Amino acid sequence: MKVLVTGTSGLLGAELLKAIADRAFSGSGLNRSAFMNANASTRASLLSGYDVIIHAAANTNVEQCELDPEACYRDNCFLTEILFRHARKLDVKFVLISSTGVYGRGKSVPYHEYDQVSPTTVHHHSKHIAEKAVLADSSSLVVRTGWLFGGRMDNPKNFVANRLNEARKTVQTLHANSTQTGSPTYARDCAQRLLDLIEDDCSGIYNIVNDQAATRFDYVRQIIELSAAPLEVQPVTASGFKRHADVSENESAVSLRMLFEGRTPLRPWQDALAEYMRDHSLLGCLGTGVKPGSNN
Repeated sequence: MKVLVTGTSGLLGAELLKAIADRAFSGSGLNRSAFMNANASTRASLLSGYDVIIHAAANTNVEQCELDPEACYRDNCFLTEILFRHARKLDVKFVLISSTGVYGRGKSVPYHEYDQVSPTTVHHHSKHIAEKAVLADSSSLVVRTGWLFGGRMDNPKNFVANRLNEARKTVQTLHANSTQTGSPTYARDCAQRLLDLIEDDCSGIYNIVNDQAATRFDYVRQIIELSAAPLEVQPVTASGFKRHADVSENESAVSLRMLFEGRTPLRPWQDALAEYMRDHSLLGCLGTGVKPGSNN
């Protein structure tokens, strides 16, 4: 199988290339600038010869999307539409990475694939528009995931690394949102399950998240505890954070489709987080003086 991946510098895109190689498939990354600056025939040639296109690239800055919605729609809708149009002409399976944030408000328990969608931010509205565009082809696959962690420690979007950097600069107390709930998800686990779905020629919408919901407070506290930082994490409400985006208080999810198909749920996020931090020499790193990520 030959797979083309967009967004390979991101957390999920990078893990997808590794997972593709582990399965002895052929994986390549798409140079977005070269693609967007090319004419139609060149664009088609850049996408030809593949069995699957996984579109993981996106403008994920939820706050900036509120301030510059045109850039958001260019990055998340227009690019998706162009890629999908060429993929359809080439008869290439198209996979779109979306977000559990598209569900919006309406439930206080995890969302499943059959729940109504009502996005509350520009970013999540743009992802829903992209979803509807690619689902025009019944063979397309849309994956909703959220609160991704993993990847290189120097990636500016690495949630774990950013929290540890905050901890290093903090004397006594960190604050974390105790009112927003989501599904912390290891990018490596998400990538592996996504390839399972592709191999089984699945289509439609799937939530792919690690098991068990958590508040931001739960999530941050677990990171700090695993790092052994001598800090206290205190809960605060969403009002304690100034945000432009009207982000839903609940972005947690489960997958009824995978349940109905008899697939094993992804492991609990706590187990995945511990593995990630262990693999990057982060367990106890702030309690022993070990430099985080020293073996990465």
